[in-house]
Parts: sequence; structure tokens; C-alpha cells
Amino acid sequence: MSAPVALLVGNPNSGKTSLFNGLTGLSAKVGNYPGITVEHREGRCDLGGGHRLTLLDLPGTYSLAPRSDDEAVAVRGVLGLLPDAPPADLILCVVDATALERNLYLVAQLRELPLPLVVCVTMTDTIEKDGRAFDAALLEKRLGVPVVATPAVRGGVVALRERLRALLADAKPRRHALNPPALPGLDDATVDGAGRAVAAALERAGRSWKGHERALGLLAASMCASGGIDKLGLPPDVAERAGVADAWRVVRAVTEARYQRVAGWAVDVIGAAAGEPRSARFTRRLDAIALHAVLGPVILVGVFLVLFQALFSWSTPMMDGIDLVMGWLGAHASALMPESLPLLRSLVVNGVVAGVGNVVVFVPQIAVLFLFLTILEDSGYLARAAFILDRLMAGIGLHGRAFVPLLSGFACAVPAIMATRTIESTKDRIVTILVTPFISCSARLPVYALMIATVFSTQPPIFGVIAPGALVMVGMYGLSVAAALVGAAVLKRTVLKSPTPPLLLELPPYRMPHAGQVLRAVLARVRIFLTEAGTIILAITVVLWALFTFPRDQDIAQTAEAARRAVEVTTAPGDARDAELASVDARAARLQVEQSIAGRLGHALEPALQPLGFDWKLGVGIIASFAAREVLVSTLGLVYGLGDASDENSPSLREAMRADRHQDGRPVYTPLTGLSLLVFFVFAMQCMSTLAAVKRETGGWRWPAFQLGAMSALAYLASLLVFQVGKLLGFS
Repeated sequence: MSAPVALLVGNPNSGKTSLFNGLTGLSAKVGNYPGITVEHREGRCDLGGGHRLTLLDLPGTYSLAPRSDDEAVAVRGVLGLLPDAPPADLILCVVDATALERNLYLVAQLRELPLPLVVCVTMTDTIEKDGRAFDAALLEKRLGVPVVATPAVRGGVVALRERLRALLADAKPRRHALNPPALPGLDDATVDGAGRAVAAALERAGRSWKGHERALGLLAASMCASGGIDKLGLPPDVAERAGVADAWRVVRAVTEARYQRVAGWAVDVIGAAAGEPRSARFTRRLDAIALHAVLGPVILVGVFLVLFQALFSWSTPMMDGIDLVMGWLGAHASALMPESLPLLRSLVVNGVVAGVGNVVVFVPQIAVLFLFLTILEDSGYLARAAFILDRLMAGIGLHGRAFVPLLSGFACAVPAIMATRTIESTKDRIVTILVTPFISCSARLPVYALMIATVFSTQPPIFGVIAPGALVMVGMYGLSVAAALVGAAVLKRTVLKSPTPPLLLELPPYRMPHAGQVLRAVLARVRIFLTEAGTIILAITVVLWALFTFPRDQDIAQTAEAARRAVEVTTAPGDARDAELASVDARAARLQVEQSIAGRLGHALEPALQPLGFDWKLGVGIIASFAAREVLVSTLGLVYGLGDASDENSPSLREAMRADRHQDGRPVYTPLTGLSLLVFFVFAMQCMSTLAAVKRETGGWRWPAFQLGAMSALAYLASLLVFQVGKLLGFS
């Protein structure tokens, strides 16, 4: 027998996803900003005593009248209209005790529906610190449904598990829905008719709501007033037949009646606050500084400057350690492979070990980045950053809520593009989708780190304190943000012209991040990066290995073998011999790559790339990086033949790039070349997964094709401008 299904619903930022993690043990993302969960998540909850529960975590919503696509997902889940979700047996509604009156409005709507309801109240410890007591038993009496108080982020879910187990032991809990509030002058026939239209549509979808037409009618009125009924995926004729005359009057009357009930419940169970609560006073005082017109932006810039400086000072030792481990692994893998299978050994060492290793080495930087972002997010500061940045966004016409997708873009553009569902306006949503890939994602970070470490790490500190690489990194992230903002301004005034929408933003109270939640979030981000990037890199690296390996030139192999024998005869065993043998192997590998299919393709593109400061090797890397930006790193590793090295004395990729020279003796990689490449990767659309996400979210290939063409052209022109102007100014 399948486990019963519970829907986890609640207001955004109510502790819903934390409770989901506590019940299921899954590391779903925990956010302090509304709309952070954009898809329903599924997990299994072991309640003990042989009882299990399937839990679906739906997006946050303030009511059952959806105004955005993510709220529509939640409402569709409650009504049983999610095609991928099993039918629900009960609803678990999460309520934030610090905003009890606002959160209970959703409860007031849910208790009018036929599904069994359990209310879980979080943040009760905060109420107690403010000198007020929360009476769960009284709230349960007022609501007529089970109520459990638990601070979810502290894992206090034992009582909730016991309550759910007791309810499920009773052959699945059942209850009668409570009647909606009686309203004088309400056109019952019209409301009931609308409810019957919705009920009939739900019946055809396999969901029986007979006997609850009044509740569905009021729900239809609310959705008609908000424009959300079209977001539920119902047939067009249903939306027309469910229309309620004078819907706004009905909704206003029902809303006022519900809030009268809710206000009374809130006062009964926690009492009226005697003065300003301590937590609210602390938040207000801190906001006076963090949201100051002058100090706020200064603090914001300082926070992110410290973040990017830490990317180098904290992660470099860990990166060096991983580099040593991967070198050791490649050497031993080569030694274990039989010499009778040279192609297989080359595939394993040059393709798998070297390709994946050149990406894994950047995990410390990614972990440091998300450690900072998670702490800032869980503390509540990032919501303030959205408020500060809205002043800038409003000037260019970008919706303030676009800050969340743009912020998510620092991790990956794919979930960031999905996060645009929280934006109500279709045009504003498309604008945000089109500019989000400009934001420097984590896949760009390996490219940034490689080029900065190669060409800028040898430069002296600025003012004797600031590493040039840190400033370049900040500059690239700043340029990416500027590109997104300017791109949005241009689109809002041309292709997708529309008025600037107002910002509606909830500022959560400041909270101390919990170490366990932060650690789980960071590990989840790293795991996603490794699994998704690793799968792509492995497949692409095999293809690249074939492009670099064939056709085989026997003359190169014979010449290399002769050179190796000469070294073994003329040089005594030791480090010197090992270094010379490694040099022979690297030289042979490079010659093989240069005459391979990939090398010939790179040479064919070189005339078009020379004005940017790129040679044929970077041309091959740029082509390969269309699969994923970070593939550039593993591609360069193959181009330089480092995978053929069989001992730890082999030069690293950075050292090989520094040592590379043009035929006239000039270094291939200079600060100007590195800057040109970094600018190219800021603007270029080098990710097929992102294009697929854009196609899915926009419903066709029109916008992805426009996006790919525009970003590629802009990347080429920007890189050309940087390199040519730099040369004119005398830089190298």
C-alpha cells in the first residue's frame, strides 16, 4: 500500500522548507526570501510505528488566489491539478508565529476545503523571547483542526511526527470542511454556480469536491479578481463559466470577514504585544544602518568585496591539495593501465582523470562562495540587498523581484531562469530571463580562477594589500551585473517595452544562521555542481579526446619514443630524467593535438580570433565550452597534453600556460589576453543547458535563438574592444 500524501503549504519565508528538511532529511534549499522554492519537492517521512508519509513541498503562497506562476503551482497542488503529483490525503500548513495574523489568513481559506488540515506553527521561541506565550491548544480549539507548535529549524519535529502518526493511524484523518463566512447581500446563486463550474472541472480531472461549491465559488471569485484563474490550467470555458459578477466586491467582503476572524484568533492565542517586541526592535535598529541611503550601499559593496577576497585567500591551499591528489591519481592510473592498450590508457588518463580533475580543483572556491551567500541569505540580509538594489533596478525598468533570479544566477542560470516564475508580468519575466545568463554563474568561476591565477597572480599587490586577482574577480562580477542591468534597460525600452512595476517586498527579521542548515546548503550546491557539471564534462571530454586523438600520427609517436630512449641513455635516473621525459611526452602530445581534428579546426578559426588576442588553442576551448563553460579548463588541459604525464613532476596547467610562447617568443597569455578572454566569457552564451531552460520557460525557440545570437555578437565585440584598445594604450 502506498504511503499517504501530505501537501506542505504556507506563506513564503515561514520556515516551510526547513520543516520539510527536518521531516524528510533532504537538503532542500532554505531561504529567507519569498519565492525561494519554485517547484514542489517530494520526500519520504518516517513517522515511526510503521507509518510513512510522502511529503510534497509546494511553493510559498499568501493565499489561494495566485498572482504569479509559483503561487499557481501551490494552488494547483491544493486543488489536485498538478499532473506530476499524486492526489493528496491531507494538508500540512506551516504558520510563522511572528506574523501570525497574516499567516492565518491562508489557514482560514484551507479550513473551508474538504482535505484534512494540520497546522504547524514555527518561530514560537521568538514569541517567547518577546515575553509572550503561544497557546497551541487554544488555537486548535479556535480553528477546529490539529495544531502543533515547533521551531522547525531546530529540528523540533518530534511532536509533529507523533501527531501525524496518530492521525494516520485513524485510517486517514477525515473532517468536514467549515463553512465560509456568511455575508449579507452576497449573490449565493452566482457564487454557487461558479463553484459548480470549478467542481465539474475538478471532477473531470479525477478530483471530487462535491458539496463544497460555496468554498470553490468564493475561491473562483478571488482568482478572477487577481487574474489567477487562467494560471490553473483549467479549460478556457471553465474560467469563463466560473466568472463572478462584481468579483472585487465579493472578494473584499470575504477578505474582511476572514481577517476579522483571524485577528481574533491571533489576539486570543498570543495576546496583544505590550510595546514593541524585542526582535522587532533589534531588526528596526539594524535596518536603520543596513538600509541607510548612504551607508547601505557602502556596506553592500564591502560585504561582496570581502566575499571575493576570501575566494582566493581561503581556497588556495585547498585547491593546491586537490591538485596534488589529482596528479597522483592520474600517475597511478597510467601506471596500472596495460601498455598493450595505449588508446584506453589515454582515454582514462587524458580524458576522464585530467578532464574531471581540472574542474574538481575549483570546488573549494565554489564552496567558499556559497558559504558566504547562504549565511547572508539565512541571516535576512539578502532581502535588504534586494531593497537597496531596487533603487537601481527601478531606474532601468527591471522588477525588484528580479533580484532573486539574478542572485540565483551567481550559482547557475538554469534554476535562476526557473525562479522568474515569481514575476507576474510576462514581459518583465522574459526580460529577466534574457539578461539572467549575463550574471557570472559558478561555471564561469573555474575559467575566471584559471586565467586570474595564470596571468595576474604574479602581479604585485595594489597598495601593498589588495591582490590584483581579487580586483579583477570583483570587476568581472561587477561587469556581469552591469551587463544584465543595461541589457534589461535596453530591452524594456525597445523589444519588450513596458512600464516599470512597483516592488512588493517582505523584509524578514534578522536571524542567526544555523550551522547545520548552512553546511547542508553548501554541500548541496557543491554536489549539484559536481554531478551536473561532471556528467556533462565526462561526455564532452570523451568526444574531445577523440577529436584530439585522431587521426594518429605514427611519426610523432616514433620520434617521441626515440627521444625517450635517448634521455634514458644520456641522463641518470632521478628528478632530472623524470623532468626531461615529462617534457618529451608533453611535446609529443602537443604535436599530436595540433595535427588532430580539433587542432585543425582551431587553426581554421584562428584568423577570426587573433583580433581578440586568442590563438588556436583558445579557439578549440571556446567551441568545447558551448556544452558548459567550465569545459574550457579541461579542454586546455588536453590541448597542453598534461594528461599524458605520468608523474607528479609534470607542470600544472597554469604553469604550462605561463610557459607557452608565440613563434616570435612573446608569451601567449598576457594580462591583456587574459582580460580579453574573461570579458568574452562574461558576455557569451556558452551553455546549452541554459538555452534549453529558456526554451522551456518561453515556450519556443524564438527567444533562445535571439539570446544566443545577441550574446555571442556582444561577447565578440566587447572582447575585440578590450584587446585592441589595450594594445593602442601600450598594454600587453
